[in-house]
Amino acid sequence: MAAPLTLASSSPRRKELLERLGFQLRIVQANIDESQLPAELPEDYAKRVARAKVLAVVRRLQATLYTTDQEARRQFAQGPGGVPAHGEDPVRWVVGADTVVVVDDQIFGKPADLQEAREMLLRLSGREHLVITGFCLFDLKRNREGLQAVTTVVKFKDIAGHEIDQYLSTGESMDKAGAYAVQGVGSYLVEYMRGSYTNVVGLPLCQVIEMMEEMGARDVLPWGRDS
Repeated sequence: MAAPLTLASSSPRRKELLERLGFQLRIVQANIDESQLPAELPEDYAKRVARAKVLAVVRRLQATLYTTDQEARRQFAQGPGGVPAHGEDPVRWVVGADTVVVVDDQIFGKPADLQEAREMLLRLSGREHLVITGFCLFDLKRNREGLQAVTTVVKFKDIAGHEIDQYLSTGESMDKAGAYAVQGVGSYLVEYMRGSYTNVVGLPLCQVIEMMEEMGARDVLPWGRDS
């Protein structure tokens, strides 16, 4: 059995992507300020937020896992969504990500309400846009990290007003960057894309696995754990 991978995210889509590959996950949500800095470029923003999420979780793990309080360690290992401690290193690897949709250098995050979701979809209609995911992988044992951003180009079909209303009625828009879900009903809005599909869903699996291989995280890989 592979060692557990800590996912610094509450995103059900990232969780599903990794679980489909067979990863054993512990979910630890990172509560950080995700406000964009003045003049910050979209790629820099996505990478900074992804790293901040991971480091926030790393600090929590270090405070819990390396304490002498055995009861705190036991509660962490048995906590909601957790996995039991695994050998001498119950948690070593932490991964987190942040995904943004970009149009005219403007970042589209998750819409605050239906009106903002409608405005986002109107801006995306008939146009290409960028989906950028920054992701960070942290090794607690060696105290080192990897950081990268992946970009996918997505082109929407021309969307009529009544189509936007119909799509909004599905409820998919409210917790998605750019107000659409490429893995859901929103797939029919996409005319074409260039680049990683899973990046648009929320985590560029190809590049994440490559980074794991490069950093030596083979113990968490479902198919590549060293004997």
